[in-house]
Formats: sequence, structure tokens, C-alpha cells
Amino acid sequence: MLKSTTVPVKRSLSSMKYLYLLLTIIGAIVPWFWLLQEPTVLVSPTLFLQRAFENNVAAALTNDLLISEAVCFCFVWMGLKRLKVSRWWIILYIGLGLGVGLSCALPFFLYRQEQILEQNS
Repeated sequence: MLKSTTVPVKRSLSSMKYLYLLLTIIGAIVPWFWLLQEPTVLVSPTLFLQRAFENNVAAALTNDLLISEAVCFCFVWMGLKRLKVSRWWIILYIGLGLGVGLSCALPFFLYRQEQILEQNS
């Protein structure tokens, strides 16, 4: 007969929370590091989109990112409902996703989720 073991949830949640926070910070810095290498792209949405779809590889990565952003927003929308948090918070995550990047928005949501779960336990 198999014995079930329990995992200390608080310690597990806490360590994940700090990992998510670290990934949020890295996810905010790295994309902007590359964007600031060519500031003209930042002031011209047309040039930005032209570069994002410049070749097949860039177009594939851009489309993959756009689809992932849409999935992330759905995930966040349902997560906010599950956490019983106002869905108005979706505006923050959309702003982070479109203004900074998915690499910042998703780990920040996961960080906040861990924070809320920790507070509720």
C-alpha cells in the first residue's frame, strides 16, 4: 500500500513567489534592453510592425507571441475570477503585456496569484 506524503504548501508557495518576482524583473529588463538598441523603432509603430514581420522567422515569432498574449489574457481573466479579485485588474496585465511584454505580464500575474493565495491561507 502506498503512503501519501504531504508537502509543506507555505514554503513551496513562498519560494515560487520569489521566483516569479525575479522572472518579472528579468522579463521587464531584457526586452527593453534590445528595444533601446534602436530607439527609432519605439517612436514609429509602422517601423516596429515592419521589423516584427520583416522575414519568415520574425513573423513566426511575432505571431507566436501574439497568440501567447491572447492565451495569457484569457488565463489571467479566469485566474482573477478564481481568486475572487476584481476583473478590473486585467487592465494592468494587458498594459504590462502590450507595453513591456508577455515575459513580464505572465510572471507578474503568477507572483500576485501566489501572494493572494498566501494571504488567504
